[in-house]
Amino acid sequence: METPSPFRREIHPVQQAIAVLIGMPVMMLLFMIPSWLGMFELADYFPWTVAAAFTLLFGVINSVLSLGAKDQNKYWGSSIMSYMGVLVVGGLMAWLISGQSIYEAKSFRWIYIVFTFGYLLFLSVVRAMRKIVQIAQEQDARLRGEE
Repeated sequence: METPSPFRREIHPVQQAIAVLIGMPVMMLLFMIPSWLGMFELADYFPWTVAAAFTLLFGVINSVLSLGAKDQNKYWGSSIMSYMGVLVVGGLMAWLISGQSIYEAKSFRWIYIVFTFGYLLFLSVVRAMRKIVQIAQEQDARLRGEE
């Protein structure tokens, strides 16, 4: 039996967000605990770096997996809400672990703004690509007389 491609399977954005939000504190603590024990030194803003990286990871994965969504409008709504959840919960985790607000953590506020606009742009580009492919497939079917 062949394993279905993740591009053909619809993975709900909330499930993607939960996976990212589980990985985020694991990665933060994986590096922070040895740092607290004095094994090596990390920057104070390291949890913000991890939170930003996982937010970007969510954005890319979510956009690519939107190709498998049957109802694009419903997927977009869930995606944007899930992205906002990743931003807020990830920011709260980074704040709790680092003790720094987003305003104290270097330029991470601007990084989050850029990632958000990039995410929306990437989601739009993927949706446009899907629509173009769909139109091309319909044209091909018409030319073959398979309507």
